[in-house]
Amino acid sequence: MPPVRRLAKAFRAYSAWYAFVIPPLLLIAVFTFWPTLLTFYRAFFRRSGRDEEFVGLFQFGRLFSVSGGFWNALGNTVFLGIFFLCIVIPLATILASMLNRVRRGSTTLKVIYFLPQLTSSVAVALMFNYVFQPDWGLLNGVLRQFGIEKLPLWLSDPRYGLTGSRAAVTILAVWAGLGYFILVLLAGLQSIPSDQYDAAAIDGASPFKTWWHITLPSLRPTFVFLIMTGTVDALSRFSDLFTLGGPGGSPTRSLQSIVMLMYQTGFESGDVYYAAAIAVVFTLIVLAVTVASFIGLLGKEFSEKRSRRTHSASTQTGTPK
Repeated sequence: MPPVRRLAKAFRAYSAWYAFVIPPLLLIAVFTFWPTLLTFYRAFFRRSGRDEEFVGLFQFGRLFSVSGGFWNALGNTVFLGIFFLCIVIPLATILASMLNRVRRGSTTLKVIYFLPQLTSSVAVALMFNYVFQPDWGLLNGVLRQFGIEKLPLWLSDPRYGLTGSRAAVTILAVWAGLGYFILVLLAGLQSIPSDQYDAAAIDGASPFKTWWHITLPSLRPTFVFLIMTGTVDALSRFSDLFTLGGPGGSPTRSLQSIVMLMYQTGFESGDVYYAAAIAVVFTLIVLAVTVASFIGLLGKEFSEKRSRRTHSASTQTGTPK
């Protein structure tokens, strides 16, 4: 059968599948692939009257200059991301381990923990804006009831510390994202074989030793997944930071992330070509972090599997028939 007729026959056989697959692919191409390609294209140009002028790496040199604000935004993004992950993963691990032992009412607790994840991030930010108000906010009101006179400024304090603006938005992020991390860790906990715990109980291991030597090592693939997805989400934070600090990341740009800098440059200043260069660098940073996390956390396992596969193949080859 000629290749054309074979292709037409295969298309008719799977036409129903193509009818469902092609529309989403077209939407992805129009709203994802094309804007991405256009962004990479515009990063090497600038506006010259009504035309575009090719400037090569000029926008990137402008981006990496000291006065561009990029390094401050990058520092804020990395700091907030690391601060968030260092708090939410250990806290979610402890709560998920405790919740995994609950037999009655566990579903209700799961819903309570996951409810902030379903709430609009803008609504959450507005609520925490009330909580962190230095004069009449809920948190300082509680501290005032305990007799604390020197109250924190929270969102008005740009300094690094446990009561500054960065700490406030990290508390917000942990509160909003904790339920998601708990549910993922619960799925990982329930996939651990029970015979490992039975063997530990027979050996007389304490609950803490069982949790430390069996539960945590078994959750390593789950931790890898959470670190990778959490890193990408932390790097792309926008709506809550924009609601609390505006496009400039007030106070004094302490809350301005890379995404907020890109928004301010493209939509407020109108320099879409410079914003495109920021978007390109941000994409490369996210890609590099993802690949580095994958290699660093899973590279050893893949190398061990590859060595076992090679050893098995060499053993089979050397076995006499």
